[in-house]
Amino acid sequence: MTYRFEENESAADAVERIALEQLDKALEHTKAKAKLDDAVHDARVCFKKLRGLIRLVRDELGDKQYQRENIFYRDVNRRLSRVRDTAALTEILSKLEDRFAKELTENAFASFRKSLIGATRKRQTEKKRALVQVRKKIIAARKRVKKWSIKDDEFSVVGPGLTQIYSQGRAGFSKAYKKQSVRAFHEWRKDVKYFWYHLQLLRQLWPNELKRFAKQVERLVDFLSDDHDLAMLRERVLEASKQSEETKADEALLAFIDKRRAELETDARFLGERIYAEKADAFESRFHEYWKAWRAEQEVNTIGA
Repeated sequence: MTYRFEENESAADAVERIALEQLDKALEHTKAKAKLDDAVHDARVCFKKLRGLIRLVRDELGDKQYQRENIFYRDVNRRLSRVRDTAALTEILSKLEDRFAKELTENAFASFRKSLIGATRKRQTEKKRALVQVRKKIIAARKRVKKWSIKDDEFSVVGPGLTQIYSQGRAGFSKAYKKQSVRAFHEWRKDVKYFWYHLQLLRQLWPNELKRFAKQVERLVDFLSDDHDLAMLRERVLEASKQSEETKADEALLAFIDKRRAELETDARFLGERIYAEKADAFESRFHEYWKAWRAEQEVNTIGA
């Protein structure tokens, strides 16, 4: 099965199945003995998808249950994030070098890259420890899933959560370009990513159309994620430059970071204008119609069978 609501599956069954599948995948990733950076990254993706799922059905879960699970998955992800930061910075540095390959001399930022790789290697033991700690928490999380209260099977299960995330993303879009701050773009990125997860969960409502739409939202996620990682890389360069003798190299790296961030934020703006063109009420009504048509089609197919 996959990360989506399936035909002829109740909302309660879908939510339980998807949650358990993601927890089981995360559990497998925590058992990895090699490629720890990949294991940490993949486990984090599972927990992000779980946060996306509970955000979609938050009204049906109820505030107490939702808050408990949301805080749990947030804290688990933070634990893993702390041991993966340098790996993410190495990855974004490689992307930056690829983007400006024609403008850079070979190994232009070799010294800075070496420092990142060194920091990443030093944290291998810490990564193993973090994965072990998270593994123990997953067992308890699986038991709690069985107690989640999803009683309804109408659009009301997913509609409020879907619309809230879309609305937050729409507001976050305006705020990001108004404030032009790293924090504002980071907050917008989170809502865009949850929206992308929601589209994946609900793509069976209109498979071809929503698949295409989700691809555009995924592109926006990529733009904003790279922008965020570059902002973090910029902070690390500024910290390192205080103790570095390679002032010119650091200044050049900062200049290329700023140039690339400007490109990404421009691309994100044009895409965001299209994705968030619709007002929240109209968006909710449209998806409500998708839901009704999807359920009606299932009823017809069941009778025909």
